[in-house]
Amino acid sequence: MIAGDINHLDAYKKQIPSFLLLCLEAVKEFPFAEKRDGKYDILGCQMSVESPSTEPREDRKLEGHRKFIDIQFEIKGKEEWIGVHPASGKEEIIEAHEDRDLYFFKSDEKESAIYFTTGRFAIFFPADLHRPLCMGEKGPEKLRKAVVKVPVDRI
Repeated sequence: MIAGDINHLDAYKKQIPSFLLLCLEAVKEFPFAEKRDGKYDILGCQMSVESPSTEPREDRKLEGHRKFIDIQFEIKGKEEWIGVHPASGKEEIIEAHEDRDLYFFKSDEKESAIYFTTGRFAIFFPADLHRPLCMGEKGPEKLRKAVVKVPVDRI
């Protein structure tokens, strides 16, 4: 997993694979204020723009992907945290949607947390299980968020 601030992409140039960096630059330049929620093309990858609300951690599922890398970008709002932990192969798949490359897992391992607010991005590779849209102590928060699905074979 790689996390950072989209306003400082130059600082990540040596750390992020070049195609993922190009995707982040395209996300940074995307006219979100002029666009409705929906699906958009970014360099041949699908980007979903959505306006979900955060929920209690126990209502959110730990998810992972096999064929895609997620680039998540917080357009507006604050996810108090996104739970993350590396896949060990010991996690139990509790729900699978192979057609969408979406797998939900049960794990007894503790998760790390990243604070996610306006302008922040995170790149989740297939080895990075993640629990997005978790609310904090202040309760639910309405967000605007983009998720770019990058095929693993593009990098």
